[in-house]
Amino acid sequence: MEIRRRHVAAGVLTWVAVFAVFILLAGPTEFVDAATNLSQARLAGILVMNALGTISMGLTLYTVSRGAGLNVSPIESVFLNTTVNLANNFTPFGQASGLPAGGVIMSRWTGQSFEKSVAALSTKELVGFTPGILIMLFGGSYIALFDATIPERIRSPVTVFTVSIAAFVLVLALIYRNPDPAHRVIHWVVTKLNHGIGYVPRLSKVEEDEIQRRVDGFSDSIEEISTNKPVVIVAATLTTFATVTQGVLLWIALGGVNVDISLALVVFIVPVSLLASAIPTPGGSGGIEAAQIGLIFAMTGGQRATIITAVVITRGIIYWTPIAVGSLTLAGIQFKKWWLA
Repeated sequence: MEIRRRHVAAGVLTWVAVFAVFILLAGPTEFVDAATNLSQARLAGILVMNALGTISMGLTLYTVSRGAGLNVSPIESVFLNTTVNLANNFTPFGQASGLPAGGVIMSRWTGQSFEKSVAALSTKELVGFTPGILIMLFGGSYIALFDATIPERIRSPVTVFTVSIAAFVLVLALIYRNPDPAHRVIHWVVTKLNHGIGYVPRLSKVEEDEIQRRVDGFSDSIEEISTNKPVVIVAATLTTFATVTQGVLLWIALGGVNVDISLALVVFIVPVSLLASAIPTPGGSGGIEAAQIGLIFAMTGGQRATIITAVVITRGIIYWTPIAVGSLTLAGIQFKKWWLA
């Protein structure tokens, strides 16, 4: 899968439509008034946190790529990671459809196989769940049991959510200890998708032996990375830092529009809201923002307009950073391809 003009158009138009709706909900005048309350120091802090998060996730990709045997430098990884995020923002279902496009980009840049590139990206995404799960698990437990600042009506849903996360962690642990069933499931899914491709015009099915080879290559690359404990530890640490930076930049923005909320609570809300990226819009546009707005409003009772303003500004910066940087990177990849042709 490649990023085409229709993907770019759909991503941009969806983002504009979604954010226009949020601005209308806040009230255009109220939105502008709240946005102008952000001081230059706070805006600078937001941009610095966003840059640190971008670099941290790029270094995460570098860590897992080196573990997979891909020859990329730290700087290359930072820029390549923005192209992957660009693919996530311009294709529906977020990472589910963005990963194949990102795999094509990495494969072209590194000259390595598509399966190895996708394995590195998949591992980065899986490791990226680690800090979010830990924050949701331990943060949710603390909020449900000890935090006296949240309304009582919120405590029960937080408790149920935390128990669900604990069950999810248990399932992941079972899969990790028993990888063979997971391998069979992946092969079954790919085979079914390949069978369906035969009914699509201008597309042809892949031979069964080729499917087996690709699935085996993907699984072997995943196992090679996941069993390298130093790689996993470093990658998990970097993604944890990146998750915290997103929480900090949102907290800075909320403080700038006079929404009183603790930093710990915002850091908890960020990974929870990212679960909404699964909605079928480019980059999950609308779902993440709605989740953050709803959770912050439920837990603080603050003014709707100021909360929407803070979320829209921070999410806009996070959304457009990979588009700006990733587009330049894609142009560089195309130039490299032309130069070597």
